[in-house]
Amino acid sequence: MKKETKVQLIIIVILSIILSILLFVIFKDNNNKNNMFIPMEEETIKETTKDDVDNGDTINEENINLNNYKSNINITKGGEYNISGSFNYSLIINSKEKVILNLNNVTINSEITASIANINTGELVINIPKGTTSTLKDKGSSEYDGCIYSSGKLTIEGNGKLYIYGNQEEGEGIATTDNDITINGGEIYIESADDGLNAGGDNGGTITINDGNIYIKASGDGIDSNKNLIINGGKVYTMGSSIGGDAGIDTDGSFEINGGEVIALGSDMLQNPDKSSKQKYVSFTLNSKINKNSKIILKDTKGNDIISFSADEDFKTLILSNTDLATGTYYLYINDDKTEYSRAID
Repeated sequence: MKKETKVQLIIIVILSIILSILLFVIFKDNNNKNNMFIPMEEETIKETTKDDVDNGDTINEENINLNNYKSNINITKGGEYNISGSFNYSLIINSKEKVILNLNNVTINSEITASIANINTGELVINIPKGTTSTLKDKGSSEYDGCIYSSGKLTIEGNGKLYIYGNQEEGEGIATTDNDITINGGEIYIESADDGLNAGGDNGGTITINDGNIYIKASGDGIDSNKNLIINGGKVYTMGSSIGGDAGIDTDGSFEINGGEVIALGSDMLQNPDKSSKQKYVSFTLNSKINKNSKIILKDTKGNDIISFSADEDFKTLILSNTDLATGTYYLYINDDKTEYSRAID
């Protein structure tokens, strides 16, 4: 074999080895990148910043009829306000003092941001008087990313009905930034494009539910606190997204159930309440999803119904708790059929 031919063969072999190594590295790198990015959520850049939201007319009258206004309303003084009527704008609270809003059959349908936005540090109390029904809706994609948004502490109370539709892109139903949310009463229905009830920000806030009937149907987590969640009473039925990656309840801190009734459904994530909880609970991660509209019953060893409900979304994880749970064994029934799933409570 000629010397030139040998050299050429050696060069071909070396180039082949180098090419093989490069292809291996590229494939491995791409594979790692895919694995890296699959679980991560993309953060949507908000089209409407806080500076883009017009504060509108400054109104500090005790009685405010929304029918009389054709722009956003800006409340700048602390105090108690009676709100009635309807409009397609936003009610903005910009006070360092406590503001109480009595919603008397109010309808707000904001086109670009939160229906109610508390943008200062003062506490906001939303009262739902008995016998009233109010409806809040939002749209768009803004930095005030909840249908009810608050920078200060937020409290919701009363005995009326409140319907909340968080329609913003990646928008919550009720949201605070680095502050607490307390619910003391009311019949509250939340449907949202992302989390239903969210205490967010870098430091989060504690969500405390003391009373009320709360129904949450979310495309993110049902209840999400970047700090703590404490349920002391009321009835809570919360559903996270049925698609995947979300839970009925998700916290970065503690999670306690001390009273009331809790039904929390999720797709694949499950966070159990802390051992410091004063009320018993059972939780399940199922082998396969349970279909929407299935009838779910938790029974004791005597066949007594402890908790029963109809699933409004597909789910795979659930947490159940009420005052009837005690030491013993409990069985899960789906559409009146006993399943393989059971839990013993010490």
